[in-house]
This record gives sequence, structure tokens and C-alpha cells, in this order.
Amino acid sequence: MPRCGKAISLAGAMMFCAFTPAGKAVAQDAAALAARLHATAAANSIDTPGLLPWHLKMDVQLFDAKGKPIEQGSVEEWWASPELRRVTYTMPSYTVTQLHNKDGLFVTKSQVYEPAILDDLLEQVVHPMPHESEIDDSKPDLRKEKFGNVALDCVMLDQPLKNVAYPPLGLFPTFCLDPGKDSLRISTELGSLMFVRNRMGTFQGRSVAVDLAGESDGRKVMSAHVTALASMQIADADFTPGADMESVTAGAVRVGSGTMAGKILTQVQPVYPQIAKDNRVSGVVVMHAIIGRDGRIEMLHLVSTPDPNLAIAAIAAVRKWTYKPYTLNGVPTEVETTINVNFTFGR
Repeated sequence: MPRCGKAISLAGAMMFCAFTPAGKAVAQDAAALAARLHATAAANSIDTPGLLPWHLKMDVQLFDAKGKPIEQGSVEEWWASPELRRVTYTMPSYTVTQLHNKDGLFVTKSQVYEPAILDDLLEQVVHPMPHESEIDDSKPDLRKEKFGNVALDCVMLDQPLKNVAYPPLGLFPTFCLDPGKDSLRISTELGSLMFVRNRMGTFQGRSVAVDLAGESDGRKVMSAHVTALASMQIADADFTPGADMESVTAGAVRVGSGTMAGKILTQVQPVYPQIAKDNRVSGVVVMHAIIGRDGRIEMLHLVSTPDPNLAIAAIAAVRKWTYKPYTLNGVPTEVETTINVNFTFGR
């Protein structure tokens, strides 16, 4: 897989995560931007029908809150089709396997699950772009940004919000591409979780990240390097669950916000933005969330907010919340729920 493109330093991209004022906005037809995002998804995904089966392995390094290296391990995936795949996460403190086949989803029997960021990391290599419906249900917004000396086209999947005429870059999922091309370089999730794709390669005609780095709140949280990616014959037996695996619910189950509020273990309080206080802005920020089997936030989507600064503060706090895992028949299960953060003036 040959090297291509200029490297983007995390230091140069740090302000992007901090929701600083956006760069130059460029008026462009939303339909044309959506078509460009669809083309980028097709050019950067290796898990779509028609591709030959493959095996992927990457080495990963996680960092603590002070940016110091902690656990180091690997992530492997064997893929035969969108319905047949096996993923193994191997770290010093745990080894977990997920298996998807025609009968559903199976995982290693364990009370220790991979952190959500490893799932995000794998997606950045295998399928880094949003699903078609997410693109089509949004109003893509193009802004020209510079990260160090690298200029990129950043497209944010805007959603209509009352009282928010021009949302700051990064408030919604954002994808930064090489100018005029369909090559993805940077993407953001959970408000300030950013993935930078510095070294790229080509596999079965698709663009694939070889070297990745992730940053949150201006600090490095992970790095990864793809050590193997090759087409191969994969037997059906490779997708048969072993005795050490159990069936779990595929996809998230809908649970009420009140029920999940009662399961909160760690609740970081949001910082009331001074600009919102000065403007006497208050109200409720509503978010749609996916909570993983380990009780950690996997996805946040802003539904409504009285002010973008309150939304930023809410997202920054809520993505650090942890919950007691929700169980079905004794098995931890992903949850889809609503989270409300109330900002009361004078607090």
C-alpha cells in the first residue's frame, strides 16, 4: 500500500476539536455535496458487496488522560461479506471476539468489553463514512479549513436547529477531504473526538488508512498502524461461534431516558459557558445517544438546543458519562436512548 498525501499534524488540527470559529464557508448545492459524500463513502469503504474476502490486522496504542501510553495491542478482522465477519480485540487486560453471521451477533462470554474507541478506530479503516441515510437526511455544509499547511474541504452534516442559524464546525459529524477529491483525511465524532488519517494506501481499488491518530480535547488518545490487509479465502467454519461465545442482541434496544438516568455511574457536570451566561441563555439540550455494552457513550447526535455554546458544553460533558450496563436476559446490550441536559440560568 503506497504512501500518498501530505501528513496532517495533530497540533495543527487541535483547534478544530475545540470548536473555534470556522473557516471560510463556501456556498455549494447541498445535493452536490451529498453526492460527493456518497462518492467518498464508496471510495473509502472495504466492507461493501462485491469485494473479495479479506483479513485485516492493525497494532493500536491507547493513551491516558495525560497523554501517556497505556495499553498496547491489536485489532483483527476477517471479512467475507457484510453478513459474515469476525473481529478480535487483543489487549493485555482483555481479549474479546465479535462474530456476525446469518444467525446474528455473538461475543466472547466476558464482563470486560473493548472500549468504544476501538470500534471507532476499526470503522475508520473499514467504513469511515456515515450511512447513506445519515447523508441524505442532513443538509451538507462545505467550509474551507487549513490544518497547519494542509488545506481541506470540510463538510458538516448540518441538521436544522431552532435559534442556531450558523452552527460552529464540528457541532455535527464532519468529514474533511482533500480539495476537489473524494479522499477522506479527517473526521469527527462526539463533538471533539477527531481521527486523522496521515498515511493512505490502496486495497481492491479503495483508499484505506494505514496510519491513524485520534485526539480528544486537544490530547492524543490513540494511534494505530495497519500491519496486514490482504485478500484471502475464508471458510464458513470461521464464522461458527465457539462454546466460549454467547448470542447478544444485534443493534441497540430502545430504552427510556428515565430508565437510563437511573443507571448513571459517572456524571460529569457540564460547564455553563460564560458567553451563554452573559447573554442570559438557558434551556435544555436534547441528544440522541447510543450506549455500548460496557456502559460507555458510543454515539451522540444533537436533536435540539437553545444555543450552540450550550450544545458544545453538553456534548463535551455527556460523552464522558458512564452507565451500569443494561441487560437483556442477563446479557449486556447496546442501548438507544435520549439524554437531556438542563442549563438553568443563575446556576
